[in-house]
Amino acid sequence: MSASHTEISSKIDWIAVDWGTSNLRLWAMDADGEILARGESDLGLNKVTDGGFEAVLHGLIADWLPDGIAPGRTLPVVVCGMAGARQGWCEAPYARLPAQPATLAAGAVKPDLQQAGLDVHILPGLCQIDDPDVMRGEETQLVGFMAAQPDFAGWVCLPGTHSKWARIANGTITGFRTYMSGEVFGVLSQQSILRHSMQGADDAAAFETAIRHVADKPGDFLHCLFGIRAGGLVSPDGGKAGAAMLSGYVIGSEIADIVARLDKGESIALIGDGKLAARYRQALQVHDFDAAIIDAEAATLGGLRRAHAVLTNQ
Repeated sequence: MSASHTEISSKIDWIAVDWGTSNLRLWAMDADGEILARGESDLGLNKVTDGGFEAVLHGLIADWLPDGIAPGRTLPVVVCGMAGARQGWCEAPYARLPAQPATLAAGAVKPDLQQAGLDVHILPGLCQIDDPDVMRGEETQLVGFMAAQPDFAGWVCLPGTHSKWARIANGTITGFRTYMSGEVFGVLSQQSILRHSMQGADDAAAFETAIRHVADKPGDFLHCLFGIRAGGLVSPDGGKAGAAMLSGYVIGSEIADIVARLDKGESIALIGDGKLAARYRQALQVHDFDAAIIDAEAATLGGLRRAHAVLTNQ
């Protein structure tokens, strides 16, 4: 049973927001950092026009707000993600490596607001100069992960359209790498000749075979891609596992590169949900790594809680 307006508005202490490119998620939080209510919308960065971010936010949280906020009091709102991009609500310049949780929170910016009552903080993304790379939103999940596992040392993977791998040690993000694996899979499976061979997406055995192949022969990657199409034309089974093979080759290339960079004693963790996180875990197991899967929402909220604590000096 969901909480009523009165229950939420009487207990709400701050609001957490993850504003992505396509969607956004919101949480009403109490003073102990517990969730009172959740909200979500498809009004991500790409759908907000003419500087309408404040109006979108007010529309989505209206039912949570008290009927009147006491004079001189404002309700904190902590926002991560694409709201801080150059095309977003208010640009939050990238923080630089090495980065710690307090450093990232200190880089938050406050947009000019048309209405009183809210105190909005937009968190920065993270950039890497020597080997140019950027992230915006994932750094907050990393902070949440670090708060839950302060002694972790190794690589943390955030699978997605542009998968992120961040190196963490001694409570510090020391480096990261982005792989366009999800986008490459999408382009090849939908716009290349391989679109005619995209059967068998759930074939776990074929996926693992592709992972092993690209691990043993990384230079075969481009040849293997055409082999998916050729297999569909000449194999007795008609190449029924083309989608799983393509996924295996793409993800396998990504993971083989990371595994080669591991130092002795380092670990791997996954922040994600559902089938994609499970597929990455399967691929890592081929390399004898059994990575724990960390819930993505829990990591995001953990990072937003940490930022809220820094910003409000709690």
